[in-house]
Amino acid sequence: MRVNRFRHGGICSSPQTARREEHRLPPLPADTNPANEAPELLTRNQRSRRRALFGQTLGVTTALLTGAGLATAQEAPPIEEPDPGAEPATDAPAEAPSPEPVAPVFAGIEPITSFAYGMQAHLYYQDVPRTVSLVTDAGFAWVKQQVRWSDVEPVRGSPDWSQLDLIVAGASLVGAKILFSVVTAPGWSRSDGKVDGPPDDYAQFGVFLTKLATRYLGKVHAYEAWNEQNFSREWGGGKIDAGKYVELLAIAYAALKAVDPNVVVISGALTPTGFNDPNIAIDDFVYIQQMYDYKNGLIKTVCDAVGAHAGGFNNPPDDTPTKKSVPSTNFKGHPSFYFRRIEGLREIMILRGESEKMMWITEFGWSTLNKAKGYEYGVDVSEADQARYLTRAIDIGRGYGWVGGLFVWNLNFQIIVPDTDEKWPFGIVRKDYSPRPAYTALKALPKIP
Repeated sequence: MRVNRFRHGGICSSPQTARREEHRLPPLPADTNPANEAPELLTRNQRSRRRALFGQTLGVTTALLTGAGLATAQEAPPIEEPDPGAEPATDAPAEAPSPEPVAPVFAGIEPITSFAYGMQAHLYYQDVPRTVSLVTDAGFAWVKQQVRWSDVEPVRGSPDWSQLDLIVAGASLVGAKILFSVVTAPGWSRSDGKVDGPPDDYAQFGVFLTKLATRYLGKVHAYEAWNEQNFSREWGGGKIDAGKYVELLAIAYAALKAVDPNVVVISGALTPTGFNDPNIAIDDFVYIQQMYDYKNGLIKTVCDAVGAHAGGFNNPPDDTPTKKSVPSTNFKGHPSFYFRRIEGLREIMILRGESEKMMWITEFGWSTLNKAKGYEYGVDVSEADQARYLTRAIDIGRGYGWVGGLFVWNLNFQIIVPDTDEKWPFGIVRKDYSPRPAYTALKALPKIP
């Protein structure tokens, strides 16, 4: 069984670092994107909270002074001399009323209670409001952006937030909720000096997430801790280990929840591979069971939702290994080739006592005709097919009742990469921002809350 190459990750998020298979983007000229114009979001929030608390405290103090009947110096009555023969007063002086406690100002998000209709986009060095408006104009409230830690903090202790500041501000401007998928430790955190894998000291991941969540408190609504960790090239090219991933997830969960208890923490989405070699890839069915086996189900306490990727290859979303409705003959038979593969993952969750926990499908999509090696099956999917498959997949996923969010892969990568790149044919808008049929169909799709 060949390894499923349905994985996409994200484009390099800074001009300094590029992934092996992804397109390097030039930075904007200094005079059009100065780093010193990046909004200091957290500092502003802190100042606002302090002003609010000061105003509340001042109001309480004023009320106490006037409410207790204290007079000003000009209005004070004359002091009378005490009568030596008078009985001593027995009534105790009236006590000033206790002030009402001042409620703390909560700067985090409100709990997420509605279904997350989302799209993954590439927002680095883009017109963020224009791009994210494509998402919200289609009736999708969420945008997903991959955050490569290695690009944000290539030098230890000196993170560059400038692009993320612009992304968060631009998405917030048009009212979109944000999912950050955080991946790839910097070279300085790994003894082999390579990126794409976890840090040697997992606590360093927690330190970075604390900084990230604190800076964008109240602006970012969900975090996916890593991506496709059952695929070796997403785990540093080393031996895949589900137990080690759960340890990393536990640190991520604790760090994020300490900043904002309401953010949604999603386990890194598994990719369907149909392959079992820990040096290359582990089948998602096998890997999820290994996660549940580790430390008697530790994973149950360290994520709010289980992440997964659903790829359809050249098969409609209703097809299964035993149901074939298209004439194509390749990518058939194994469950990994079908969107409804996620039903098997769900069955495992139920068997492990996790029927109440949601799954989030953080990537799903269909390739069309393209020039990317290994994605030749896209010839079997027309643009009309892509539109029909995407909308039908959302209907299926929304109807399950146990999926909390679905994120279309992808929005705008035709603007970002050449047509020889694997990500290009999945895009639903063209290089000139005009919609492909899939975008138009998704926009017309009724969105059930």
